[in-house]
Amino acid sequence: MRRARFIKLGLAALTSALGCQSIVGIEERHYEPPEQASPECKAYCDAVMKGCTGANAAYADRDSCIATCGKIPGGEANADNSLECRTQQAELAVSTGEPEVHCPAAGPFGAGTCGSTCQAYCTLLAASCADKLVGVSDCVSACSGLRADKNYDLTSLDTGDNLECRVAYAVKAAADPTTNCGPAALKSSGCVDAPDAAPSCEDVCNLVGAACTGSAKVYSNKAECLGVCSALDIGKNSDVMENTSACRKYHAYNSMAAPAQHCPHAGPGGDGHCGTDNCQAYCQLFSRVCKTEFTTSFGDESKCLTECAKLPGAAADTWSAASAQGNSVKCRLVNVARATTDATNCAAAAGGGECQ
Repeated sequence: MRRARFIKLGLAALTSALGCQSIVGIEERHYEPPEQASPECKAYCDAVMKGCTGANAAYADRDSCIATCGKIPGGEANADNSLECRTQQAELAVSTGEPEVHCPAAGPFGAGTCGSTCQAYCTLLAASCADKLVGVSDCVSACSGLRADKNYDLTSLDTGDNLECRVAYAVKAAADPTTNCGPAALKSSGCVDAPDAAPSCEDVCNLVGAACTGSAKVYSNKAECLGVCSALDIGKNSDVMENTSACRKYHAYNSMAAPAQHCPHAGPGGDGHCGTDNCQAYCQLFSRVCKTEFTTSFGDESKCLTECAKLPGAAADTWSAASAQGNSVKCRLVNVARATTDATNCAAAAGGGECQ
């Protein structure tokens, strides 16, 4: 038996405290000083500190390894998010002389060999920073929208809007949650890209697709999201209210814990949170995606804004999960998004077809 104390996270506790279905059944072990650590954790940390050093280091020091070990669940040695699998990989790093192959899995990341990195991340986050998962119904699904750079070098994981940076802070949070849970969170306060840089549409749409599902879905598919993202002004990573794709990325992070509230802001119209209302985005998108129909219908953006303001759903906070059919701004926006991949939808985006 390990000497570290196990606390089972039951379904009821998870539902009330975390709302995170993906981590049901995971056992939490509290950090103990090195001299009190379980034999399994001592053996693991001995192996990983020996086999994974320098650029391949899995932990900054042995104490960090011991603290994290107390959060890793037990299991099988073959391809699961377990301590046993990581120990095996650490031993292989020594015996094969190939630390670059085995150390990413031997460390906290799992790296697809000892479970997915999202599984590892969500396990560590739940164990040390449970409050950061309040409202998140499925941590692993939400995590799938994060950019994975597959960089495991600890010396360069203190910034950058990627999954590995969050794992690195989750490891630090095992020993010091007070200062490290914010950066470790899905909506991270520390793992960010340069504020004046532009995000990629791939990053924007991966986040929107992971956060906004089911009744909160705002695009039929990723291709439509990419089309809208490319047609809008891209903006900067610091955008939080502008009619830009970068602003929609910001609200996609908010959507992870409150999809019903924030997914409309991450959608094509911005819903008055990315832009002033839904007409600003509609007129911009329509003029750029359906140029011929825009010219015929409005001629210029000023007239478009005037006419759009008369339609249902023009104002801020009016996007809903209801059907997009009928003479509404939502119907037109949905068809503008579709038109980015199929121009035959431009007629409905102009107010014809299903949007009459």
